[in-house]
Amino acid sequence: MTQQQKIADAMLQEWGTRLFYGMPKKAKQAPGGAAAAGAIGSSSLMSASAVRKQLRAAVRPHAKQVMVKITGGGAGMKAVTAHLRYISRQGKPEVGGRGQTLDVEDETGDKIVGAKAIAALADDWRVAGSYIPDESHRREVFNIMLSMPAGTPPEHVRDSARAFAKENFEGHKYAFVLHEDTNSPHVHLAVRAERMDGVRLNPRKADLRRWREQFAAHLQDRGVNAVATHAWTRGGQRATQQIWRLAAEPGKVRKPRPVMRSKASLELGRRNALEAWQGVAQALAASVDPADRELAKDVVCYVGTQFGAPEMQKDLSRKRGDIEPTR
Repeated sequence: MTQQQKIADAMLQEWGTRLFYGMPKKAKQAPGGAAAAGAIGSSSLMSASAVRKQLRAAVRPHAKQVMVKITGGGAGMKAVTAHLRYISRQGKPEVGGRGQTLDVEDETGDKIVGAKAIAALADDWRVAGSYIPDESHRREVFNIMLSMPAGTPPEHVRDSARAFAKENFEGHKYAFVLHEDTNSPHVHLAVRAERMDGVRLNPRKADLRRWREQFAAHLQDRGVNAVATHAWTRGGQRATQQIWRLAAEPGKVRKPRPVMRSKASLELGRRNALEAWQGVAQALAASVDPADRELAKDVVCYVGTQFGAPEMQKDLSRKRGDIEPTR
């Protein structure tokens, strides 16, 4: 690898990490910007190949954003059983009425069908490890939703959710079911918090980010143009709303969140995102690999479309004559 390529890859690693994961909280800007050595610890950086892979997925036309959310959890067996009945649509007219349920699949691949089978599943979970009382002081099950926009083949969503669960929750009891009764096909996944060896699930913000990326990767393996980028990375203006707020009855939430991000927050996010996108494009343009330089053109076109930022195209074209919009 030439020295020029090493420098381009180092720039790509740092700017790509900032673009997709943000600046680490304790990291400080080093003189000379992101290309300066030591601005972010090397152990915190994405690999150059990982950055390229995420960039290609992000700038691809008609990319679909995945959604992975923890929607709640059962604190006690009464709540857990009620959730299993809910996700299986037990007794709903669309699945045949009294006693009928959607097909629920567990961690072994077995299908749980019918009200009696759902009740038996709940009884099994109660004693599969530490005993779960009807009422508990802690979360005994995590309720997770994996969703895709309209037009995504439901069978791909289900199969990707199955692979995602197997990858992340080995040793846990879990069950999932596909819902197709909305515009967005989605899977409800219920995971018993305590693993068979006694270790408890304790997801953090970084885990949710990783889960989104894994779910997107499984969808990509099935030919779905799925991506898992942050809203600020793609110039999003809407504030993220919590599931319980969206589901609450009108007037029940004392202080609703604003739907749109504040002007100050929007401007700061836009400025940081554009800076990162520009750094990525310049790093790709400095590469000796023609494929990188083509990707740089796609990045510039994407940003111009997504952010409405023709100034970036002009600035980059002025600095690097080999970057010109191709679309």
